[in-house]
Amino acid sequence: MKIKDFIEKITENWPVKASCVLLAICIYVFYTLSLQDSRSFTVPLKIKNGSGIVPVSPYPANVKIKLKGKTEDIASLQKNNFSAYLDLNYLPKDGVYKLPVLVELPQQALLLDTLEVTVSPQEVNLKVEEKISAFVPVLPLINGSPAHGYEIKNITVKPDTVELTGPRSMVQNCTRLQTKAVSVKNADKSFASPVLPENPGSYLKFKNNEEKLTVTVEIAPVVSEKSFSVEMIDVKSLPKEFVVSSQKNSGILNLSGKLVDLEKFSVSQGSLFVNASEISEPGIYELDVKASVPAKFTVQDFSPKKIKVAVEKIKVVDELEEKVGDVITSPVNEILPEKIELTGGQSGE
Repeated sequence: MKIKDFIEKITENWPVKASCVLLAICIYVFYTLSLQDSRSFTVPLKIKNGSGIVPVSPYPANVKIKLKGKTEDIASLQKNNFSAYLDLNYLPKDGVYKLPVLVELPQQALLLDTLEVTVSPQEVNLKVEEKISAFVPVLPLINGSPAHGYEIKNITVKPDTVELTGPRSMVQNCTRLQTKAVSVKNADKSFASPVLPENPGSYLKFKNNEEKLTVTVEIAPVVSEKSFSVEMIDVKSLPKEFVVSSQKNSGILNLSGKLVDLEKFSVSQGSLFVNASEISEPGIYELDVKASVPAKFTVQDFSPKKIKVAVEKIKVVDELEEKVGDVITSPVNEILPEKIELTGGQSGE
């Protein structure tokens, strides 16, 4: 009877009682949820690879960590104390692996029983290879042009190789690297410039983190050739008693030297000449033509090689002075005409 009475009491007005139980559960859940909080943030995804295995394929740079727990517990945790990583240390060889994203929790979080930590994404597909190192030649990258009249004669890089580390296939495929750009704009002398190599990429690293290079650029004047017209071939050292009566006047002079000097140079009298010091009498002589230019130029050629020069002796006029001692004068007699007077008379009766 007692059991029957108990069941009757329980089932009496059971809809009301069921509603009360359901309401109590809802209140409990609501209260429990009111004490819970959540927080999300992103952290960098790192790689742990002490075994000589390195990634070859891309992977997420960041992952999202979500914390769920009591409000006061969540508030006490700092983002900087969490980290996420992929562990490559247990991978045996090259290949493609599905790796779990592991989260490293701070010591404080480990003491919170109600804390729930999730990460997104939870797994990452990653291709890995053996890590090797090799020396790679470095080539200089030059920008601009030297000053007018100058050119680059030689470029050197010291050291001329750098040591790279990274996945085997990428290191083996990297045959050379370039330096960062070195400017030679308007340069008119040699110089040396410290420079860094270009970034080899996200998978390749320099074994020495601060790889410093020196690029030496040798600048030299441009050497060129130029032809000049000579209007007068000079006759030098002609004895004073002679004078040139006829000769070939013009010629061509080809010089080599610095371009900037050639552009400023103009020929003057005496650039081409003949030596007439051996002439001793009038006549026509065939003399060798010679060139005379500043020492900074080199004579490549000139023409003519010989010219004919006609010379004659200078005529000297002697002035003869005649001295007259006596001056002869002849007297002149004046002849006066005789005066004749005619007279006569006339009579009348």
